[in-house]
Amino acid sequence: MARASTKAPAAPAAQREPATNGATDDGWPTRHVITDPAAVTLLTNLRALGYLSPFMTAAHTLSSAAAALECSTSTLAYWIPRFVRVGLLVHLGDQTRAGMAMPLYRAPAPQLVVPFRSLPFDRRVAMLDEGRMRVLRRFLDGLDEAMERDDSIVLGFRSEAPKSFAIEMVESDEHKLARTYDDGWQTLELTDADARQLASELQALVDRYVGRDGPKRYILHRGLAPDARHRWRSATDDLPG
Repeated sequence: MARASTKAPAAPAAQREPATNGATDDGWPTRHVITDPAAVTLLTNLRALGYLSPFMTAAHTLSSAAAALECSTSTLAYWIPRFVRVGLLVHLGDQTRAGMAMPLYRAPAPQLVVPFRSLPFDRRVAMLDEGRMRVLRRFLDGLDEAMERDDSIVLGFRSEAPKSFAIEMVESDEHKLARTYDDGWQTLELTDADARQLASELQALVDRYVGRDGPKRYILHRGLAPDARHRWRSATDDLPG
């Protein structure tokens, strides 16, 4: 498994600081679009992405990339031909060292982008859902701990019709203003204009707090999405209430 090095490797001669014209001063584009299915499949493999990562910051030989990843050269030697074959690595030439020619590689750009619709559904689920669920579980763990310590919180269970029910936190307005956590899920009936405005306001609100250096870490869960017309992940799920 590739691991991030705690020490930054010395920058090879091919590495340059980004210029302001969308490319580095040696012509390295800042972004490259990936659409080839084989390249997309490999790029969305998080294990493979870890081995590709040093080449997305600088040009490397096999040995210098392996040193940056703190992995064996034999392990990385397995991945490099695969990356080259699908266009995720470019052979820049050979670097002579101790009388030996060592191939020098770099990604087509520091940022490789894939149109969302070019991602096969199974790859999207495997890559994005895994990360989302990991953070969501941390959010829920923190929420559970905060609520357990709060004597003012009670859960209300109610039903307005057979087979229909709702579960909600019951609290006073004073308590809502005093607590340092929040959680809420609900459906809204909106026009497209309303949805755009709400999404913009949510982002603007979060931007006000980004970059603050407080003593305690919080996990923010923000989201707004249209209800799916075609259910895949949630085929058997129904919203309560």
